[in-house]
Parts: sequence; C-alpha cells; structure tokens
Amino acid sequence: GLQTTINRLHPYYTYECRVAAYTTREGVLSRPVNITTNQDAPSAAPENIRGHASGSTSIYLYWSPPPLQHHNGIISRYYIYVTEVITSTETEHTTTGLQTTINRLHPYYTYECRVAAYTTREGVLSRPVNITTNQD
Repeated sequence: GLQTTINRLHPYYTYECRVAAYTTREGVLSRPVNITTNQDAPSAAPENIRGHASGSTSIYLYWSPPPLQHHNGIISRYYIYVTEVITSTETEHTTTGLQTTINRLHPYYTYECRVAAYTTREGVLSRPVNITTNQD
C-alpha cells in the first residue's frame, strides 16, 4: 500500500483526511477518515498565580489553566515547585485541581512558587510568585 507522512500538525487536533487518485485529472475522493494527533506538553504556563500564607507553616496557592489553545491535550495534573528563597531548597508537589495548600514549611520564610501544567509531559513553568509564611 501507499503511505505518506503529513508534518507540522497541531498537537491533539482531529483532522479529516481524504484521498483521491490523480492521473490526468483528480479521481473520486475516498470516504473521510478522522485522525487525532498525539497530545504534547502545554505550550503556555498556567496564569494568574496567586497565593497567601495560610499559617506559620503553610501557604495556599491558586491559579488559572493555560489558555485553551495552548493545552495541547488533556491537562491531567499540575506540578508546583516551591523554593525556599534563603536556602534555594526546592520541593515538588502535584495536584489535579487549580489550587493547593503546601504544608510543613518554616515560619516567616519566603518561598518562590511556580506552577506547570501536565498532559503527557510537563509544560511551561509560570512566572514565580513569592509568598512569606506567617510568624509563629
């Protein structure tokens, strides 16, 4: 059988494909076949990252998903990276929703927080947001 590869398609889009033979003029088109391309990493970061201290050892974060045209698939979870500004110690957290509470932090420390959406791969990291936990 004959085959071909079509490049430069969008991730996670459904395309209708039809084939026609051509000699001196175009022949009859085949029945359409729908083909969906594979998912890919989101091509934009989550937006509107916000948060606040929810105690002396915890922070609450919330955000909006990346713009729909940059999802490139079904977002299954979010990765949250929390870095202590003083020590540069980073921890990674995951959630399936658009909000999370990070616990077991130090009192009155500042943390840099970034969020990335995940489909079949991790996407673009958000701009950092700094949040300081409360004093004891």
